Amino acid sequence: MILKYSDNPFKQVFGIAFYNRKNIILFTLISIVAVFQYEFGEIFDFEPITLPVVPVTILGGALAIFLGFRNNSAYDRWWEARKVWGGIVNASRTFGVMICTFSSSYFSEEKVKDKHVLAWRKELITRHIGWLYALIMHLRKENNWDDLEKYLTKKEVEQIRKVHNKPTQLLHKQTERLRDAFEENMIEHFRHMELTNVIKEFYSLQGMAERIKGTIFPYYYNYFTGVFLWLFVTCLPFTLVSEMGWSAIPMSIAISFVFTILEKSGAVTEDPFEGRAADTPITTITRNIEIDLLEMIKSDTIPAPIEPKTGRFGVKYLD
Repeated sequence: MILKYSDNPFKQVFGIAFYNRKNIILFTLISIVAVFQYEFGEIFDFEPITLPVVPVTILGGALAIFLGFRNNSAYDRWWEARKVWGGIVNASRTFGVMICTFSSSYFSEEKVKDKHVLAWRKELITRHIGWLYALIMHLRKENNWDDLEKYLTKKEVEQIRKVHNKPTQLLHKQTERLRDAFEENMIEHFRHMELTNVIKEFYSLQGMAERIKGTIFPYYYNYFTGVFLWLFVTCLPFTLVSEMGWSAIPMSIAISFVFTILEKSGAVTEDPFEGRAADTPITTITRNIEIDLLEMIKSDTIPAPIEPKTGRFGVKYLD
């Protein structure tokens, strides 16, 4: 998630121009062609091409409608992704508190030792952290096992390597260990049901994230938005040249750039789990949950929060 661009305005402008250099070059070439053929057409006995304003204006209006719909829909996907991970934060903290306070040797009349209860708490908390990193891998289609291997046993790692949906199987393992704790009288019936309901909420939140990831934005909106955009960009300088002459070049570039940036922002925002600077910062959110849960079980190894990264041209963002 981008926090801010560089404090240096020159870096801001240069960075934006750099990342959009191909489009800017195309806009410039189209505008130069339009102006040259208009200004020098008579010299080469060539009838200059000019277009009326009204049709291009109507095309620009239609394009604005498509861009507005797409950007609104893309932002809804981005915001829903953020709400899903906000729900994971809240549910994870609730789960950690319940694990640490609901389990006790009291219900077994101290037949279960406190040491066993503490080990069980640590097991479920660390496996939950493993689930968070497994979910990131699942959504980003990555193959980074380092964080998982820190919180899962070798046997669990080998087991989930063989399955398609790794986070789902980890949640299933959590429910099995909750059942074991109930049968060993570490938790009583009501508390077992409450913990199971939290696992159910994790399943629901994971499903929401998978829906966002797996639902492709309607192809025809992407396709026709691109077609209308480049048709508008191509026609625009041929409309402006008769009124503005050489001034049509910078004006056409500026207007085309605005529409292109709107289209690009929608394309980037509609996929919020890809790990790019503009996406939902699920790695940073997960690290914050990891710290909270490890502090609950009084772990000796608590990682530091993830600091904002500085990208090219001074852009600050969270991963």
